[in-house]
Amino acid sequence: MYFEFWIILAIILLIGELLTGGFYLLSIGIGSIVAAILNYLQFSITVQIIAFILITLIFILISRPLYKELNKNTIDKKSNTERLVGLKAKVTEDIDSHKIGTIIVNGEVWKAISDEKISKEEEVEILEIEGVKLKVKKSNN
Repeated sequence: MYFEFWIILAIILLIGELLTGGFYLLSIGIGSIVAAILNYLQFSITVQIIAFILITLIFILISRPLYKELNKNTIDKKSNTERLVGLKAKVTEDIDSHKIGTIIVNGEVWKAISDEKISKEEEVEILEIEGVKLKVKKSNN
């Protein structure tokens, strides 16, 4: 009776793991498989539950460092505009402290503001995003 429960639980969790990828569901699924094996070998339900809990906890403890290692070089989840901060750009229309100008960065034209006057063709560095405008300063190059 419990054998089918453990197998169905394991299948659902392993499919869920394929959709999420955090190793938590995989750990619980492995615990379910061990409990199903113990049920097949006719161990009591108490032994099955204890084994399920212990195996799940062991695999969670083992998989967390592995998960962190596999994901340590992933790109931060920044929006496309947040990735512009720190990049260099070329001024295409003069920027003044009282006038919005334009810059080109990664092939895209953006409105830009600055606390200083910056002439057309100068190189700037993007400091931050203010609404739909990029705040820039003269590049140190």
